[in-house]
Amino acid sequence: MAKFQIFTDSCSDLCLEDRKEFDVEYVQMHIVVDGEEMPADLDWVVYKPEEFYGWLEAGKHIKTTQVPLTEFIDRFTPYLEKGIDVLYIACSSALSGSINIFELAKQELLAKFPERKIIGVDSLCGSLTEGLVVINAALKQKEGASIEEVAKYTESIRNNILQLATVETLSYLKEAGRIKASKAVMGNLFHKKPIFISDAHGNNYTLGTVTGTKNADNELVKGLKERLLKDKCNIVYIGQGMAQERAEKMKARLLEEIKDIEVRIRWIGPIVGTTCGPGVFAVFGYCDTIKVFDGCDVAPSLDYSSL
Repeated sequence: MAKFQIFTDSCSDLCLEDRKEFDVEYVQMHIVVDGEEMPADLDWVVYKPEEFYGWLEAGKHIKTTQVPLTEFIDRFTPYLEKGIDVLYIACSSALSGSINIFELAKQELLAKFPERKIIGVDSLCGSLTEGLVVINAALKQKEGASIEEVAKYTESIRNNILQLATVETLSYLKEAGRIKASKAVMGNLFHKKPIFISDAHGNNYTLGTVTGTKNADNELVKGLKERLLKDKCNIVYIGQGMAQERAEKMKARLLEEIKDIEVRIRWIGPIVGTTCGPGVFAVFGYCDTIKVFDGCDVAPSLDYSSL
């Protein structure tokens, strides 16, 4: 059986520690800050997270870009030259066009390495939702599964990772075109906190809103407790953007209220951070299949049985 390397991308928010533990590589998307392009760096070498979120708070214009064609080719080629196949687990195609750029790179690389296998899987999610899909794929690889088996397995679990997220302010979602300006103004005025997930199509879907940070955190804990399948994967992530103290309190709470889990706190990286802004906060875990589809009628009562 040929060896293969799993790749993900900047949207996965998997730090160096996680990537080393699970033997995962990543291809970089980019951000453009006031016209200056730089990598969406998950290791925070080019800039520190405090600096990045400070740019957002200062009102710098930041936009994100998909993975460049040359990045795929440059990162994959050394492995292909060594006879190692490549499996790329991508950010949701509903959020990024990177999987389409991958397909172009794949055709170019297969012309040069026709004996190799290059497979891409749309994770249908982003941030550490995508990261947990990648981790579970890597665990399957360590069991001895082939690249085709791992790709098929990845597709089978990509709706099993629950993201429950909220934001400190709706202003950044407004700037990213995710919500209307009027909703952002009224939501900020009344301290409304949306609770959103990645739905079955790979979009972010708002289950409802609550008032205040405390109530938002209660909903995150409630949703995770009701849906988590820790026997499938006991790793729970807390993702945060400039909310470290809040994350530590959430970790202690989760360890107390949900037994036999490992809780890891990670930075929300530049791609998701640009859209959600400072104060973005989320929990992630392996759950039942998510059944919510974009546009369906979900009551604002945050009934997690609808997932």
